[in-house]
Amino acid sequence: MICREQEETFVLVKQHHHGLVSGRLAAVFLTGEVPNPARRAEVLHAIGHHDRAWIDLDETPFWNDAAGTPYSFIDFPVVPKLTFYTRGLDEIEAETAYGALLVSLHFERLIEVAGERGPELSLFQEHEKERRARIRRELEHTAPIGEAELYNDSRLLQFCDDLSLYLALHEPGTPKSETHPWWQDGFSGSEDFPFTEGRRIEAEWQGSTLTLDPYPFTERVELMIPLRRVSKADIAAKGLARAYAETPVEDCRIAVDAVQQAQNAAEGGHKEE
Repeated sequence: MICREQEETFVLVKQHHHGLVSGRLAAVFLTGEVPNPARRAEVLHAIGHHDRAWIDLDETPFWNDAAGTPYSFIDFPVVPKLTFYTRGLDEIEAETAYGALLVSLHFERLIEVAGERGPELSLFQEHEKERRARIRRELEHTAPIGEAELYNDSRLLQFCDDLSLYLALHEPGTPKSETHPWWQDGFSGSEDFPFTEGRRIEAEWQGSTLTLDPYPFTERVELMIPLRRVSKADIAAKGLARAYAETPVEDCRIAVDAVQQAQNAAEGGHKEE
């Protein structure tokens, strides 16, 4: 679960919904070389389903007594999380072996960035290392993997995951000064895309439109993120599970656009008024 706290509510977004948004973004990504046309459908499936491991876990949120908040993907207990990670990767591999390789590498990077340690993590990492080696051997005979291809697809997954997460962790219209610490200096790794010419992609809200510069997509992107704003008072009175179940789903509609296009659209709207 993705969780952000407001004064009177917790805003909760299911991980798989965030993943589907990542896939939508990847489908309109600017650089024609990413992903390789021969594996485009597999890459888009993997990016859109990279967090499918959370589908069952997110049906009912869990309360973190120590933090006084719902558990999120950041602090969820390791053992059940890894069990579902494995199941999610198995499900992706049933659809696309290359996609499972891509997502397995993504999880490996996330674990390294988080600096997590423990025997369960070591066992998971060893199992995934074996999965990736097996997939590489199998594909070597039918569709060999180029290292540049894998690097480009991994970078695409990382960026679309980051941007989708940014959308889920910010209320539309959030001032730039209140940007989550992870993205105060832009999107890490985006400076490696050729079209950015070494610049990091940066984000800023203009109302319910998130503007990006440099702009990475072929068009303005209209998105819908289902979420629930669960009242803290309801949680105290009923418990988190019941309060969540009784909270209606809100469709948060967001647009992603280039800075100039968003400004032109806003000026056009003012003229019509």
